[in-house]
Amino acid sequence: MEPAQIAASEAAAAQAMAGDAEANLVMALGRAFHQAGVPTDQLEAIMLATAAALGLELQVTALPTSITAALGHGVAQRVVLLRLEPGEIDLQRLALLNIVYDRILRREISCEIALAEIERIASLRHAARPLPTVVGYCALAVGVSMILGGHNAENTAASLIGVATGCLAVFARRMPAIARLFEVLAAFLATIVVTLYSRFVHPLDVYVPIVAGVVQQLPGLQLTAALRELAFRNLVAGTARLGAVLMTLLSLGCGFGLGIALVGSDQMHITRIVYAPLPWWELSLAVLAVAAGIAVLERARLVDVPWVFGSCGVAELAYRVFAALPGHQVATFGGALVVGLVTTLGARYARIPQAVLLVPGLLILVPGALSYESLLFVIGNNAEDAASLAVGAILAAVQIVAGLLLSQLLPAPAGERAGRGGAS
Repeated sequence: MEPAQIAASEAAAAQAMAGDAEANLVMALGRAFHQAGVPTDQLEAIMLATAAALGLELQVTALPTSITAALGHGVAQRVVLLRLEPGEIDLQRLALLNIVYDRILRREISCEIALAEIERIASLRHAARPLPTVVGYCALAVGVSMILGGHNAENTAASLIGVATGCLAVFARRMPAIARLFEVLAAFLATIVVTLYSRFVHPLDVYVPIVAGVVQQLPGLQLTAALRELAFRNLVAGTARLGAVLMTLLSLGCGFGLGIALVGSDQMHITRIVYAPLPWWELSLAVLAVAAGIAVLERARLVDVPWVFGSCGVAELAYRVFAALPGHQVATFGGALVVGLVTTLGARYARIPQAVLLVPGLLILVPGALSYESLLFVIGNNAEDAASLAVGAILAAVQIVAGLLLSQLLPAPAGERAGRGGAS
């Protein structure tokens, strides 16, 4: 749907609720959380809790691209439909919205003031600041390459891809045509860069820098959110999000295929690296680089940056500890369980917005890299390895969901904050 049509839908909904401050507040809060990347089941819980606090009767159905709410009782209900673009994670807006949400539940703020504050927060958009964006993509690519076992050649190629992808992201913020084809163009650039590097500079394992360079576009977090929505019987939203995951992977695969068509498959010099456990100092540097990239690209507030670093460190440490145990097959489950528990405890005792702790930890654990690498193997006619990686990605996503669900057995803090259990 075009932006003008979406704006018209929102304007019609606002006109239908004119003069009803409570209804306007519920819908504005839902819209703001949706656009900040909250999963649909969590969004419905937020809107229902807000309506109950304001004395409204509400039924709501949220999807990745819309919100349908019925306000009132019986035949006197008013149905409001908001057609929205899929939200993207924004830690700054999530943290600020959580503060307003808590104050609404505690009745510490009037509807008019809360609505004005929500509108102000919702207006905060990703600014295409060139230097931080490029640095963020580069840091994230290098950190992921190191975690995947890349050596100097792979890490250098990943940094070049990160710079290219960051520059593309800056242009995408200003040019809608590039934004619509962003995944295709990012994968295409990654393929070109890594092929030229492998041919003229140093042979390398091409899959590691390609995956690391486009890791920000990989739909691992969406896959985890989709499985969580399905686990909560939100079947329509979960299925729709699975469709979005598939389309993202296909777009990335198309970009890779276009790159191969341009340079030729014979130019893909593949030197398979032998993975060796990273020394603790190198792993620490990799996690710091990934955390810095997440903090920049997901727009964490300055005050929340230490928590982003801590969340990434806890997730990676928990994963490594469980991986060293005899039952290492459930290392991803253990990491997700620890992240979920830390998120709940941090929200309860330190009043840290849950998304600030949860999203970075999940981004370290999500299996998007495996799912995309399996697609690359399919294009390269390596069906056996592709199937093995695809199954591993799905199992890792299931383990993450199971770990998060088990962590929720710990009672949540009063006025549970948004961002628990995944994001879009």
